[in-house]
Amino acid sequence: MRLTVWISLRRQRGMHQESEASELLLSRVFSSFGYDAVMKLKVTVLLSLLFILLPSVAVRAQTKSSASAKPVRETAAESDIRKWLDDWTKAFARKDVDAVIALYADDVIAYDVVPPLQYVGKEAYRADYQQFFGQYQSDLHVEVRDLHIGVRGDFAYAAGLELIGGTLKNGQKSDVWVRFTSLFRKVKGRWLDFHDHVSVPADFDTGKALLDLKP
Repeated sequence: MRLTVWISLRRQRGMHQESEASELLLSRVFSSFGYDAVMKLKVTVLLSLLFILLPSVAVRAQTKSSASAKPVRETAAESDIRKWLDDWTKAFARKDVDAVIALYADDVIAYDVVPPLQYVGKEAYRADYQQFFGQYQSDLHVEVRDLHIGVRGDFAYAAGLELIGGTLKNGQKSDVWVRFTSLFRKVKGRWLDFHDHVSVPADFDTGKALLDLKP
């Protein structure tokens, strides 16, 4: 008990001595520089602290705002395009050429990775699909990455990377990443693809397509 009282008294005495020392220091500063100069110094220090602290407060506010911000919702039209791609993927995996071609406009123009330079019209594009499906025995599948969808009025686009894989009729496994862009037009409430562009990078030194690239 005595020890506790003694420590308390020592602390009070120390605080009193520190207060006296602070007052003595301030009086010396005022006498050396003058009251106005010291006040200006205080204002300068306060402003400096504000400039240091404000950016930190702003960054915290922005971080909180970004963290609490809700993700941008997909529009109904963008969801329709995503569904179109899903329907195409399922029909493609089934090798159902009728279901695939039903997703295209009558005047579709397609640029494929194989000759000719272009396919004009649904019947020409149907022949391209039939020739492609005929190469595969089973396990035909599609994977899409880095998908970008945009819609403006009755027109839309989808672009991205597409893995086309499966087992060829000779038993060989095939997996090739291609780049694709599809343009859509809304006709009587339905989104139809009126232009496809599928490509792979090429080595101009050898003149060969680069079919082993991966994202």
